[in-house]
Amino acid sequence: MAAAVIGLFLAIVIVEIGRTVFGRLRSGQHANVTLASFAIMGATLIVNLIVVRYERSAGERLKSEVLIADALHTRSDVLTSLAVIMALFGGLVGFPFLDPLAAAVVAVFIGHAGYTIARGASRILSDQMVIAEEDIRGVVMAVPRVLGCHRIRTRGPADHVFLDLHVWMAADTRLDEAHSLSHEVKDRLMARYPQIADAIIHIEPPPRAPAAAATSESAPAAQRGGGAPRN
Repeated sequence: MAAAVIGLFLAIVIVEIGRTVFGRLRSGQHANVTLASFAIMGATLIVNLIVVRYERSAGERLKSEVLIADALHTRSDVLTSLAVIMALFGGLVGFPFLDPLAAAVVAVFIGHAGYTIARGASRILSDQMVIAEEDIRGVVMAVPRVLGCHRIRTRGPADHVFLDLHVWMAADTRLDEAHSLSHEVKDRLMARYPQIADAIIHIEPPPRAPAAAATSESAPAAQRGGGAPRN
């Protein structure tokens, strides 16, 4: 949700930039350029570059959707600073039209960042699978006496995943043993994937094979037919 809020704020920023560009073009007003303007924008550029590198590194290490989204936001600030410096230079050398042009370029940068953030947020809100089903199955099937699993579902942000699945155990497994095995499955999954915040394990017997079911149904019919076949 935090990433979605960031995307919403970026959309508001784009609207405000568009209004400013339109107002500048209509009024013919130009920015007042000084050496202090270049110094401020240069310092802003350096700070934003440091923040982007740190946030992206921390976001990838912690698998934090919020940090990665904010790194994209700050990266748009880097591009914005470059566009503003270009506009300031244009105003200084007598090309004032570069000011609204730079603003339009900034809006495109921010729009792209907002789209990327919104796309990631939509994946979370639509419960798209976070951890591959086969990877989960590989961990589960390594637990002794587990016969199989299905209905595997992972959802949430990459750094805070919720998991639920159905695990097959022999029909004659005692309740205390099944309970202990389900905890072992959960512990192994959370050890393998520390980003799992919680895992719900449903215990059930394996489904009967169609052939076995057909055999069990045909046996009583054969018995009703009088036993041994006639010569």
